[in-house]
Amino acid sequence: MTGIETIAAAIHETWRALSRAEGWSMQPSLDRPYAELSEADKDNSRAAASRMGRVLAAGGLALSDDPAQAEAGLPGSLEAMAAAEHDGWMEHRAETGWTWGAVRDDAARKHPSMVPYADLPESEKEKDRNNIRHYPAFAARAGCRIVRAG
Repeated sequence: MTGIETIAAAIHETWRALSRAEGWSMQPSLDRPYAELSEADKDNSRAAASRMGRVLAAGGLALSDDPAQAEAGLPGSLEAMAAAEHDGWMEHRAETGWTWGAVRDDAARKHPSMVPYADLPESEKEKDRNNIRHYPAFAARAGCRIVRAG
């Protein structure tokens, strides 16, 4: 199976490509090749890669690098997958010292999205849904595909 480092790099490079294609900016410290990121920033991508399996499982899916397996589209359970993505993101942030804050403050490790998914404003939920919509691109860049679980 494709390793976490390969998937982490694929996630990062997909977001870099999307930022250019969609015309939005990334923080300068993140707008560089994966190999040039700080270890903390690589760890964020590694955490995203590590939780992909759990998030996909919430939709009855899995990640595979077996070309013989038929690729599956994202199911109608996008909301369950988005909630799992947010929960995993929040868990990783908490493990690295982040807590809730009314205003994002990276130096103080405060973030307004450090709340359960159900309590997020719709605009923040949409960010998690959008991340799930890009899972097929992350998988493809890593040489994998999303398949039905089991």
